[in-house]
Order: sequence, then structure tokens, then C-alpha cells
Amino acid sequence: MRDDPGEKFGSQLQIRHQDFLDWLTNAWPGQKRPRLILGNPPYTRHQQLSLSEKNWAQEACGDLAPGLRAGLSTYFLAAGLRSLGPQDSLCLLIPFNWLEADYGKSIRSHLWKAVNRRVELHLFSNQEGIFPGAQVGAMVIFVGPRANKREPMEVHHVTGNLSDGFSTSESLSLTRTGVTPRSFTADSWAGSNKGRHQVRANEVPLGELVQIRRGVATGANRFFLRSSSEWRRAGVSQTVRAISRLRDLDSDILDVETHESLSQAGLPCWLLSLTEDSASEPTISSLLEEGVRDEVNERYLCRTRNLWYVLEKMVPPDLLIGPMSKHGFRIIVNSVGAIPTNTLYGMRMRKRGDTETSARRLADWMGSPLGQEALRARARQYGDGLLKLEPGSLATVLIPRHVVES
Repeated sequence: MRDDPGEKFGSQLQIRHQDFLDWLTNAWPGQKRPRLILGNPPYTRHQQLSLSEKNWAQEACGDLAPGLRAGLSTYFLAAGLRSLGPQDSLCLLIPFNWLEADYGKSIRSHLWKAVNRRVELHLFSNQEGIFPGAQVGAMVIFVGPRANKREPMEVHHVTGNLSDGFSTSESLSLTRTGVTPRSFTADSWAGSNKGRHQVRANEVPLGELVQIRRGVATGANRFFLRSSSEWRRAGVSQTVRAISRLRDLDSDILDVETHESLSQAGLPCWLLSLTEDSASEPTISSLLEEGVRDEVNERYLCRTRNLWYVLEKMVPPDLLIGPMSKHGFRIIVNSVGAIPTNTLYGMRMRKRGDTETSARRLADWMGSPLGQEALRARARQYGDGLLKLEPGSLATVLIPRHVVES
């Protein structure tokens, strides 16, 4: 953004057109105190940021720098918190993904340990339709000046609308002691402060049974994910079985026969699996030239890889789950070892051995009425009735021990 010298309105207000992180780094230290950072940062997703922009934002955030999957608003929050002096405050309207996403760990840890500052989290329900068309939920975070005593962290669930106003439907005051919670979700707060959802002797969190991770992000599914007939016509054999949509499956067990039926239907279910040496083969070289002509190599995820055509390697998960649903979360036993794309989550049993039996028992319970109720309780609800599970929330689902212990 261009650096504008600013236009003054009276003796107190001055408007500048300048990169906020640059201004915060260079001009903010010279401002009169006490100061307030007040704003509604842009909801720019991480895919829309260049690597150089991310590196600059990371530098502006210092030791509070979030992970590289953070959107621009999260960088604004981290840089703002880092810049606060003892008398300063911050108030931002931002997306609330950072409350549980891995990239927000550094920010959550900082807020949890800043026990002498009052912290308020005001969470809007997406059901209220406050921000039509927004793909993420919103919240207001307030961080007060440093006090000479311990201050609470308050969580307020906000209901209402733009016409009639807003009110708090539920509040929670947290005493920040011990280790930082894994996430700042309702389940984490309830477990450590209210006693609800506490793990009983006959239950175990799902995260202790399975490793949960998103599927492979290709950055260009149309290039990397194709049907078996398309790959045959291209003369390419370096592929692995894959899955990107559970609705294509007629069965809750993805075995060889089921996956072959996807192939026969012409669905994209084979993922390109190349190495650095693959480019020396004539058919692969021709394929990569096609990708360059179509500028696939210039897409964000592709251009940030060491070699744009070499995807991350993922150990095949034992179970698959779609993170978004209106009518119930579907759990698939991945007997064929297909690699999911990032539209799905994969779950790999931590205890290896009779893995498929354990996976099937776990899938059966998670698909049962009790299991679906447990999953819905951890999901975030959106305005059109859509439910979404984040990996951190999914890991907290409590599983009866008898399900996985013979």
C-alpha cells in the first residue's frame, strides 16, 4: 500500500493510507501513550498471500508469529499483541479460526500467560447471519492494559442482529492457570473450568486413539487428481489411490472393489505421485510441460514447494471423515489405503496390530446415534445448519473404552 502523509481532522485524529504492519513496526513506537489498536483487519486467506508477504508479516509478529497457514487478520492480531505497551489496549473484529487452528498456538499461549491483562472474547454465532456470505465465523477480541493484579479471561457468546442489537447469551470467566489449553473452544474451556465433558475412567479422547490430519493439499486438483482412464491416455503410471468426496461412495468401507467402481465411473480417484527423479521420464516430462503451459506451477501451493510437482507424502489413514455436514458425519473405513485430499480428514490408529478390526469398531461407534451426537457436540454450527469439525475439536470427542478395547 502506498505511504500517505495523512490528513488531519482536528488536533487528535489523523488518517493515513499505509501498510498497517509497516506502520505498527516503524511509527507506532513513537505514538503518545496510552494507545488503543482498534480495527477490523481484512479477512485475507493465507492462499492469497505471497511468500514474501508472509515472511514480512512473520517478521512483524516476532516471537508471536503464527504458522504459515494463518490469514492476514491473524498476523494483524499477533503483531498488535506484540506491540502493546503496559498502558495499551487492543480491540479487533476478526475471524475466530485462530482459537483452535494449529497456526494460532503462539497467540493462544501469549494470551493465556498474560494474566495481568484483561482478555475478552466475544463470539458471534454464524446462525445470526451477521456477516452474510462470510466463510468463517467472527469474533471481537479485547485485551486491556496491564494491571497490578491477576485479571480474568472472559468468554461471551453473542446473539442478536444488526437491526435489534446484540446481547450476551452465555458468559464464562476463566482463571488462567496451568498449561495453555490445546484450543480456546467451548469444550476446552468447559473441561478445565466448568467440569463438563471431563474424561471419565471409561472414556478416552479420540486424539489419544488416532492421529488426525487433513488430507493432501495439491493446490490444483484438476492437474494432480484424475481418473484412471485419463492417466492411461497420458501414459502416466506413477499414481496412488485417492479419494476426495465421500458422497461418491455407496459403502462405508472403501476397499479395492469400491475404489475400482469409482475408476470405472470415470471419477478422479488417482493421485499423481512423483519424485524429483520422475521428471527425467519422457511421459512425465511431457505432463509437466503441460502443467507449466497451464501455469499450474504458478498457483500458490505449487510455487511454494521445492519442486512444484512433488506433493507431500502421507501415510494412508485407517479412517476417513468429512469435516462438514448437515445431516450427520460419515466415517469410512479406508481398507484400500487411499490418500485423502484436503477436503477430508484422515485418522490413523496409533496402536498398530489388529488395526482394521479396531478401526471398524471405532467407525461403527462414531456412526451410531451416540457417536453422531458426540461429534455434533464438538462441531461449529453455521447459519444454514451446516456443521463443521476442526481437527482440534475432533480430537476431544470422548470414546467409550469398550469400543476399542477387547
